[in-house]
Amino acid sequence: MVIAVAFDDSPEGRWAAVYAARAAMQRREQLLVLRIVDDVSSTEPESVRTAVRAALDAGGVGESPWELRTAEHSGDPVGALIELIADSGAALFVAGTRRRNAVGKFLLDRTLQRILLEVEVPVLVVKEPLDDD
Repeated sequence: MVIAVAFDDSPEGRWAAVYAARAAMQRREQLLVLRIVDDVSSTEPESVRTAVRAALDAGGVGESPWELRTAEHSGDPVGALIELIADSGAALFVAGTRRRNAVGKFLLDRTLQRILLEVEVPVLVVKEPLDDD
């Protein structure tokens, strides 16, 4: 089985990658990191690989094996991500989100809402844990 995660270099994206890596290691499954880009011919994939490695190292799962899959969008990055998830063969998709106040909890981010409604596999939404300071 494949566990897929959408990665962007934000606190939510980094935490989602760490959580997905932990889940993949625990279940002994493949981790597939997905990234939508403006142009697949750009050098961005190497910078994404570097950011993913840094996030996984910081999360204590740097030894987790993973594969990066990118796709170009043509004006609809969310649609491209949904298509990439479908083409990936993933059995689970992990998405990161920010912590929200009461109104924010009621009104989901449009991107996340669309993913929840259109992705055909189970979606696990994770948020970064609170600091214990």
